[in-house]
Amino acid sequence: MYVEAKRRALAPYASAMEGPVDAAVCVAYADELPAAARTALAAACAGIGLDEPVFLDVRAAAGAGVASGTSAHEVAGEGADHAVARQVHKNLFAAVEALDPLMLVLADGAAARLVQDAYREPVALNAHGFVFGRAYAAFSSFARDLADPRMKQRDWAVLKAMRKSDSWLK
Repeated sequence: MYVEAKRRALAPYASAMEGPVDAAVCVAYADELPAAARTALAAACAGIGLDEPVFLDVRAAAGAGVASGTSAHEVAGEGADHAVARQVHKNLFAAVEALDPLMLVLADGAAARLVQDAYREPVALNAHGFVFGRAYAAFSSFARDLADPRMKQRDWAVLKAMRKSDSWLK
């Protein structure tokens, strides 16, 4: 029963997802996430003892069912009229909750802003915390951080801290 309900709940967002829908970690991104960043995030999940993550394009998920002709900025909630913004946030919330991951990794600032708006809870960049009771790690740009050894080290520390912050996973 649960599998069928989850399949139906995720159907509108299928084109926005890549990877196992029952993953413990959902990597949400709004900006382009290059293959190197995806590989690094998958390796980081393995490094903290978790399986392969599901990748969620939050702009695509948020825009599911929103009128065609709506710009990417409107889908991101930037300059959207109230009704469009409300639908965008509702869609993103529904997509993440249907995936029901243990943890969220917000790969860029735009994804973090969308999740913050959808969940109506603060999300700190380059830090970890909880949103709607779910552990998260949020980055201003995980992909860009890969070019700087110091930033890579900081990001790895944030991911490890996120993992440790969820007490039942210790």
